[in-house]
Amino acid sequence: MRRIIVALLSALALAVVPAAPSSVAMSAPTFDKKLFKQTNGARTTHELRTLKHGACLNRYAQRQADRMARKQRMYHQDLSVVLKRCKARTVGENVAYGFTSPKSNIRAWMDSPGHRHNMLSRKFTRLGIGVAKDKKGRTYTVQVFGRPA
Repeated sequence: MRRIIVALLSALALAVVPAAPSSVAMSAPTFDKKLFKQTNGARTTHELRTLKHGACLNRYAQRQADRMARKQRMYHQDLSVVLKRCKARTVGENVAYGFTSPKSNIRAWMDSPGHRHNMLSRKFTRLGIGVAKDKKGRTYTVQVFGRPA
């Protein structure tokens, strides 16, 4: 039960005003790869180990990004499902929308204490990223953090 409570407490939403569309749209896979790289860059800057790719976490991150884009609203998924299905010891989630660059997205998460905590937590060893665009072209991003059981 403690793991679920920790996971749910780690799941903090970042509400942002959508930025103006960029003149050059970045593809979701490119956005995804850059978010992953920049997340690990932030960890390295703080002398933390880099996170490894978590295939199961990635599936849940992408599903959540797709759901948020489809519904055009930002919200958290039930992390107890992720905890169980990904056979994790602990999980956490960051969500955002409206960013036109991975750099601005990461900067906003790092400027938010709860999101920063997730990104820099030593308890996480794996990361999944999801990126999707809604019909208006707004980008929805999800980070799902975890540690295998």
